[in-house]
Amino acid sequence: MPLGPQEFYNKLDHHHASAKDWVVVNWNLGNMCNFNCSYCPSILNDGSFGWNDFEVIQRFIDECVTHYRPRKVYFEFTGGEVTLWKDFVKCAEYIKGIGHDIGMISNASRTLRWWEQNKEKFDHACLSFHAEHSDPEHFLKVVEIMSKVCRTHVNVMMHYDPKLWDTCQDVAERVIAIKDISLALQPLIIDFGEELFSYTDEQIAYIDRQWHNLGIKIEHTRDHSKNLYRGSMDMIDEVNGLSENSSAHRFINDKTNNWKGWDCWAGIEQIVVDFDGSIMRGWCRVGGSFGNIKRPESIQWPTRAVRCNKSMCHCNFDIMTKKVLPTERYEVDNE
Repeated sequence: MPLGPQEFYNKLDHHHASAKDWVVVNWNLGNMCNFNCSYCPSILNDGSFGWNDFEVIQRFIDECVTHYRPRKVYFEFTGGEVTLWKDFVKCAEYIKGIGHDIGMISNASRTLRWWEQNKEKFDHACLSFHAEHSDPEHFLKVVEIMSKVCRTHVNVMMHYDPKLWDTCQDVAERVIAIKDISLALQPLIIDFGEELFSYTDEQIAYIDRQWHNLGIKIEHTRDHSKNLYRGSMDMIDEVNGLSENSSAHRFINDKTNNWKGWDCWAGIEQIVVDFDGSIMRGWCRVGGSFGNIKRPESIQWPTRAVRCNKSMCHCNFDIMTKKVLPTERYEVDNE
C-alpha cells in the first residue's frame, strides 16, 4: 500500500511559480452536452439546467475580478459542452477586454470552421477525447488549430473497454506529434467517486508511465511559463528540506489523494461555480456553498484556508491547489 501523504511530507504546493500568481475560477456553465458518455452521470449532460443569462455571468465575472484584485483571474469554463452556449464567444471577448484570461474544457466537437473563427479569443484550451463519441481525425485537427495560438492541453479519457482503449492509445500516441501541447491520460472514476473502473494491470501501468512514454516526446517551441495557471504539484518535506514532484493523475492512480485534516487553499487560490449558480471552494464541496451568482448579495467570500474533511480528493482541479499539514493535530468532522 502507498504511504499516506502525512507520512512523508507536510506541504503540497505548485511546482511552477507562475501558478501561484493566478486565481482560477472553474465554472460549470450548464449541463447541456452533445455527447452521452456511459461513464458520465446524466446530471452532467441531460440539459436539465440549461444556460444562465449572459448578464448574470458578466456580473459575477466583475465580482470575481473586484474581490481578487490585484491578482489576475483565469476563468475556465466547463459543463456539458460549453461551446454550445450561444453567448460563449461574447463572454470570451468580454473577459479578454477587461484584461483577464479565459479557457475552456471542451470535447472539441464544434466544426473546424468554428475553431478557426474563434481560436484567437482564448488563452487556454483543454480538449478532452471521449472514445465513445469523438472522431479521432477531427479531434486531432482541432488540437492542431488551437495549439498554434494558445496553450493547449489534451485529456484522453482512457476507456477501460479493450477496443476503445486501443482507440484512446492511438490518439494519445498520435497527438504527441503536435508541438506545444501538454497531455494527460485520465483514468475514469465510477460516478466521480472513489473507485476506478475495471482496468487491467497493464492499462494502469500505461497510464502511470505516460510522461516517460509520451509526454517527454512532445516538442515545445514557445515558452508558456509566465502564464501557467495550474500544473504539477510538489510534495515538500519542510523538516528535512526534501521535495518530490507529482501530478493529479499520479495521486489518483497511487491512491495517495487523501489530505483529510490538512488546511487547503481552495477558496483562496480557486473557486468553482456549479450549473445552478452555487459558488464553492472546490468540487469536493468542503465548507459548503458560500453564495450564488444569481444573488450577489448572498456571497460570503472565503478569506482563509479550509480544513479538509474528505477521505479522498477525487478531482484533478481540487488536487492542484496548495495544502498544508497543520502542526496541531486533531480530528476533523466526518464527511
